[in-house]
Amino acid sequence: MKRRERCTVRYSAGEWVHRYRTGTVVQPHVGGASASLQDRDTRDAFLHAYRPEPGDTIIDLGAGVGSEARLLSSLVGRSGRVISVEAHPRMFDCLRRTIELNQLDNVTAVHRAITGVRGMAFIEDEPAYGGNGITTSTDNSLSVVGEPLGDLVDRLGIDRIDLLKMNIEGAELAVLESARELLPRVDNLVVSCHDFKADRGGADWQRTYGGVRALLVDAGYTVLNRPDDRRPWIPFYVYASR
Repeated sequence: MKRRERCTVRYSAGEWVHRYRTGTVVQPHVGGASASLQDRDTRDAFLHAYRPEPGDTIIDLGAGVGSEARLLSSLVGRSGRVISVEAHPRMFDCLRRTIELNQLDNVTAVHRAITGVRGMAFIEDEPAYGGNGITTSTDNSLSVVGEPLGDLVDRLGIDRIDLLKMNIEGAELAVLESARELLPRVDNLVVSCHDFKADRGGADWQRTYGGVRALLVDAGYTVLNRPDDRRPWIPFYVYASR
């Protein structure tokens, strides 16, 4: 009602399914961003520097409930491919159903934590869900399979990546450091760093912006950001292109 968008809502198999004229949104709770608002935010935050084209291959790390999946699927078209990767099991269930209910045939859901090393990892299990990140603590966390980005790419037979989107709550620098040999196959990146959370009293390891930017410049990318945006998280997005 706040956004004046007609929507039907039903509770099904543990998730809330919101059906709008522009798409279906699956959430672990009632409400949240509508389909059109998700598309608008995706264009603004993640596609600011590069707009995917038909036939592109996109890897979306930290896909959440699939907020970006519908728009990315539409942009790459039937000849393109989207790999949506999510670690948290509840969020992954929502992602899987988002793909199914929107009939996103060119989107593949992968239940993994993309990490710097192989092995089991732990992800926070806070009620907010969207802000859960990889942790070393076993308190209030869930075990998930951890996999380096290079292993994922090889396992899925991906030879090029037109856009690599990363929103993985502070793990981005470790993942990129472990994937340096893969970067020549990546044309464009958008990396959401989380320094703003550290500025608000969070952990210092969340300050990855400087390291991510330096790594990508060293790898030969042209890098830009949006330092004048008043939203506290947007200045810490790193956009990189060859």
